[in-house]
Amino acid sequence: MATRIEFYPIDADELLAFQRPLIPRCVRFCCGTCGDSTNGRIVAAMKREPDGARIAWTLCACPAEEPTILIQSPDGRLVHQLPGPREFRTDEKWPDELGQLFNEGVTCFAAGAFTASSMISRKLLMVCACNEGDTDGKSFASYVNFITHNVLNYPKARDAIDKIRDIGNDANHDVAFVNEGDARLSLQIVYYMLNSIYSLPSS
Repeated sequence: MATRIEFYPIDADELLAFQRPLIPRCVRFCCGTCGDSTNGRIVAAMKREPDGARIAWTLCACPAEEPTILIQSPDGRLVHQLPGPREFRTDEKWPDELGQLFNEGVTCFAAGAFTASSMISRKLLMVCACNEGDTDGKSFASYVNFITHNVLNYPKARDAIDKIRDIGNDANHDVAFVNEGDARLSLQIVYYMLNSIYSLPSS
């Protein structure tokens, strides 16, 4: 059975070309560009054979209107999304270079590059330590110690930040890979660290 592709007209000119009523179809997803939960417009869809999966090309309702590809099982369950949902956002109170670096880590995570994302999380911690008064050229462990003893010196912060020592440590020195859960945890830790240092004090 051949793969069937459906197109959904967006404007009047396309509507005339299709000679059929315009019935917009939408689907809810978390945009991989802006991070908003949106009821995105489907502009094209395809039923993949022989597994019956449905592939939909959608547009987010955000100003950028960036495209997202959704792959759904025959029963409508989301199987995969490209780019992946953008789970984290920067805060305007963070230093610009840290926010830009964090965004790169989030982009890597959304693309499924979990090892690269965790490496950026480690780099963020090091840069943050230097930004808060430590000196360049030290070991990663020393930057962790600086943050946990001089910047966020309370037990729960120390326990969380210390977890980054192990996540990605092997990947940083050998050919090893970081899984999705550990990469997400690294981003979460760094996200809360940056908010605690730069956002909360000025709230």
